[in-house]
Amino acid sequence: MTRFLVALLSIALFSGCTNYSEVELLGVRDAQLTRFDAKGLAAVVTVEVHNPNPFRIKVMDPDVDLYVNDIALGKAMLDSTIVLLPNSTQLYTVPLHTTFTNGQAGLLPLLLTSALSGSMKLGVKGTVVGKARSLRKRFPFEVEHRVDLR
Repeated sequence: MTRFLVALLSIALFSGCTNYSEVELLGVRDAQLTRFDAKGLAAVVTVEVHNPNPFRIKVMDPDVDLYVNDIALGKAMLDSTIVLLPNSTQLYTVPLHTTFTNGQAGLLPLLLTSALSGSMKLGVKGTVVGKARSLRKRFPFEVEHRVDLR
């Protein structure tokens, strides 16, 4: 019983040290296609993020859908973990990719038409996990950006 009370008191005392403020996605500043072929698509998206917390936050475990001109291409995967710096507003480069499945082979003409027109709308929608120390939280987001292909 004494151990239980000590543990409860410790949690109560240290809970003030883990105050969390919401991280803000301020917007997409740039998006570039780095690979575009019959196998898939890779892009680098530059986003501005404000982390008001006094600790680093690792962004990982995405569940993200990738869209081109409002048509779903598939699940996007992060190519690396993103680490948000404490008490800062920073630009972060987010490399992501998706691999086309056999059922998406018909999307290639649509993507080629977009490429020939000179621009396309790139969208991502989903959730990612933010991890700080032993705390984890899933964050929803949705962003769109027009990509100039010229």
